[in-house]
Amino acid sequence: MASLLTPALVETVLITYRDVRNGTNKENPIPHFPLPSQYVSIILVYGALSLLPDRFDRVGTLMGWGFVVATALNVWTPSATITKTNAVNSATTSKA
Repeated sequence: MASLLTPALVETVLITYRDVRNGTNKENPIPHFPLPSQYVSIILVYGALSLLPDRFDRVGTLMGWGFVVATALNVWTPSATITKTNAVNSATTSKA
């Protein structure tokens, strides 16, 4: 599914640009760059879309570009799930 390669690359560039520009993730081994888990989430999402049958190429491509638009509009952020999960875990461990 070569048509998914372009939105996957755009998604990767968009996430990298956003984290470098905002200065987030200062405690990373490479400061200000996205966490590896953000790149893994891109691989998982677009890898799952690539498993669609050939007759659904256009649907998969549209969904891929939909994720790019959602990321650009801050509707979907790969690190948001990680942050929320860590916040919930730390809240439950601090009560004990």
